[in-house]
Amino acid sequence: PHIHLHPSQLHMNNQPQNKMIQKNHNNNKKITTNLLVAADGGQSFVRRTLGMPTVNFGYNRRAVTCTVEIETSMNYTAHQRFMPNGPIALLPIWNEDGSDDGDEDEDEETKLYANIVWSTTPSEAQKFQNMSNEEFVTALNNELQKGPTNNPPLIPPSIASSLPTPLANLTHGMEMVAQTLNNSITMSQWSERKPFQVPPLINKVVGRKFGFDLNLMQAQSYVRPRVALVGDAAHTIHPMAGQGLNLGLGDARCLANVVKEAVDSGMDAGDTMHFLNKYDAERKVEVTSMMGGIQLLHGFFSSTFEPLVYVRSLGMNIINSVGVVRKRLVEVAVGANGITTGASKDVRDCFENVKRE
Repeated sequence: PHIHLHPSQLHMNNQPQNKMIQKNHNNNKKITTNLLVAADGGQSFVRRTLGMPTVNFGYNRRAVTCTVEIETSMNYTAHQRFMPNGPIALLPIWNEDGSDDGDEDEDEETKLYANIVWSTTPSEAQKFQNMSNEEFVTALNNELQKGPTNNPPLIPPSIASSLPTPLANLTHGMEMVAQTLNNSITMSQWSERKPFQVPPLINKVVGRKFGFDLNLMQAQSYVRPRVALVGDAAHTIHPMAGQGLNLGLGDARCLANVVKEAVDSGMDAGDTMHFLNKYDAERKVEVTSMMGGIQLLHGFFSSTFEPLVYVRSLGMNIINSVGVVRKRLVEVAVGANGITTGASKDVRDCFENVKRE
């Protein structure tokens, strides 16, 4: 297939060269390549123009995101608070002086920044976007600075009041035991050397606030002849676990390895679907597994069913207190095969090797 890529259109034609051609609309220049890697986001122009079908699922949630200036360093720590309508995340980013947010010896003049991603209902998201920046900062600090809250009653008061006294007392006792156990596990992890880290105060919003709908999307196939989708062009997930970037890095690494394998074999990675299909199959296994896990977490944390709330709270505390389990979950979060550990360097090295060869 021979592809002509214009700013507003994409044509595929059968040509003997069997190459992909990118054509600049303004000066009519043509750039020939063997493989078009579409990394153009969730609304991918390439994917839509080629008619590559997708599977979609809407969460009926909308995220509000912006950059904020913070008062103190976050010390390499991301903070996330789970609210009834969705999580709010405070994520460290690069500072204006080129150092990262983990530096504690910051110059007094250095400004520190972080990103906010607040997932909530569409109506509440619209309210946040309509707020003044000052009002939004107040809302952020009110939620992020709150201390731990008690779980709701195991049985709603309207039902508990109608229970026989012995059963009502038993239920209340179970609530107290669960709450005490939860608090004990939580506080057992704090010490003078490792105190609880409170999120830094937010000083102001920097720039605009943006909103976007939260959807799960996956292309039925990540590949076409001489075309490979990567990152959000191939799949989008709920941001609650911050796995979108990790999956995109995994795509890049896998595709780089496949291209290198083709070059090492003396073959054109885009000329035969063997290598592209290998990329498609490998990535779909990991991406689909991650999507299933995120969907499970989303349902788990969205539920207001009282017994499940107790199980969720206790389970999270136990996981956080058992180092082996916590470490394994971190490994899964960065890719079942260690995708993001040195992934950017691996991707660069793979393409450098391909370029040299």
